[in-house]
Amino acid sequence: MALREAKLDSSLAGLEKALAGVRGKTSGAVATAVDRWRSDAEAIRFHLRDDGEDRPMLVAILGGTGTGKSTLVNRLLGANLTATSFRRTFTSGAVAITSDEKNLPERWLAIEHRVVSGAEVPARGQVDALAVVKEERELTAKITLVDTPDLDGDQPLHHAQADRVFRWAQAIVFLVTPEKYQMTELLPYYRLAKRYAVPALFVMNKAEEPGVVEDFQKQLAARDWADARAFVIPRDDAAYEPPMEMNLSSLRSAVMTLTRPEKEAFGQGLARRSVDLLGRLQDQIMTPLREDRQQVDALVASVRSLETPGIGVDVNPITQGLQRRLQQRSVLYLMGPQRVLERVRQVPGMMMRMPRTLWDVVVKGQGVRLNDPARGQAAVGPDGRAVPDFKAAVSDQFSVVQSRIEDVLRSSPAGQRWLAGNEESYKQARLEPGAAGQIVADELGELEKWLEERWNATPRDTLLLMRLLRHLPGGEKLSKWTEAAPYLLAVVVATHHAFFGPVDLVVLGGWSLATWLTEKLSNEVAMRTRAANRRIAERFSDLAHTQIGKVSDWLNAQAPTTWELQQLERSAEELYSVVGENS
Repeated sequence: MALREAKLDSSLAGLEKALAGVRGKTSGAVATAVDRWRSDAEAIRFHLRDDGEDRPMLVAILGGTGTGKSTLVNRLLGANLTATSFRRTFTSGAVAITSDEKNLPERWLAIEHRVVSGAEVPARGQVDALAVVKEERELTAKITLVDTPDLDGDQPLHHAQADRVFRWAQAIVFLVTPEKYQMTELLPYYRLAKRYAVPALFVMNKAEEPGVVEDFQKQLAARDWADARAFVIPRDDAAYEPPMEMNLSSLRSAVMTLTRPEKEAFGQGLARRSVDLLGRLQDQIMTPLREDRQQVDALVASVRSLETPGIGVDVNPITQGLQRRLQQRSVLYLMGPQRVLERVRQVPGMMMRMPRTLWDVVVKGQGVRLNDPARGQAAVGPDGRAVPDFKAAVSDQFSVVQSRIEDVLRSSPAGQRWLAGNEESYKQARLEPGAAGQIVADELGELEKWLEERWNATPRDTLLLMRLLRHLPGGEKLSKWTEAAPYLLAVVVATHHAFFGPVDLVVLGGWSLATWLTEKLSNEVAMRTRAANRRIAERFSDLAHTQIGKVSDWLNAQAPTTWELQQLERSAEELYSVVGENS
């Protein structure tokens, strides 16, 4: 069945686009595999679209370290155009020699093209860029020759550069030496060249005897290259001379006469490339991404389980100061309603027995300020100890929440990998612990405002009693005392057993005035304390929820969504339906 080239091109484009969409959610080996897959897919699309029958073929020279690739290029062209060195792994990027840079398709190799000349020649090349040397020769009129880095060097990046050229080249010259013709890194490329129907020539450089050349030919035959054309270049100081049909001149002629494969073989080769790509997609990309998605879902569930953490903050020590203040200023709270009424019925002889300090208050009207907030009473608890630093405590507790979240992430190898590889983005997902402290600062600010408004206010029960006393014999004097220092009324009558006549309790709706006012007093402070605690807890929970949501979003960004994986699966199935029967 003929290969549907247009359909193959669109299927590859769709799958490549889908992979580009998830590239940002990959890292490490998977990200490298995605980049390589997209480059190889673009190479197939280049071969599909290539209609430059009159353009010189793109011929690449592949080999291991020290095989003399750059030297061979220079000898074929009769000019020193690519840099050579006794040092191994010298060429770091591809170098193309052509009569005209227009002979190179735009964005060939999917990397930048840079024309070099003058002092930059001989060119050494650079990683992820194609160095283009313009040289008009008989050979460059027929082909564009491409020098490559080593396939077996100690730098994996160099191998990746050479592999890319192999995928994009239209023909290959494999170069070996007697010491390296069995190198394991090169043998797979023999098989791939045959599988993909790529025209290939085989050259042994630095040969010194015919025996090793014969063994090289036997090896090629055993690897499906029985019809391989092999050439030999002797070492300069060797006595060995290869047959004329295998020497450098014959190699030059063979390179110049390389032709494209037949259309049917060419189509099968592209189909096999595509099937191989699908295999790599499944093994190196899809499977790890599914595993990552499972890890993300599990980690998100674990992080979500940390919702609604308890805060354990009680601002009661602050409001206790106010409650004590109100208690001291409340006659009914101090004495109890019955005792107050009993005392105010007693004789007014206490005037003669009052302490000198109280005499100044009563006679001169001087006020006495107890529990002044300026003296720090509101900043200590009922036992006299300092009130806790709630802001720091809540900030620390939020840091504990963040530590628990990070512990969950580090419990998984995948989580550790993502934290190590995406440290900056994870930092952006973390909220400042000070935001939790600000919650306390805001709520305590409101509470302090409320306390300040009520600190010097006279409780309602004392105000009402003062109104009642004005109607009793001697009550006017007592009212002045209470106005000067309201708590003194309770102190005086409790100490001196004074009474001024009968005072009846006022009844409102079946409740005694004293009972109603006492409950109102204690409930107001307690309710405001509970409200502050509740607001801090609610806002802290909201902040923790936001933090958990941001970390969950960060986790979800580390792997494609289930929907994206399904889209990749569908695109892969579509591609296989196009090439499956031709592979």
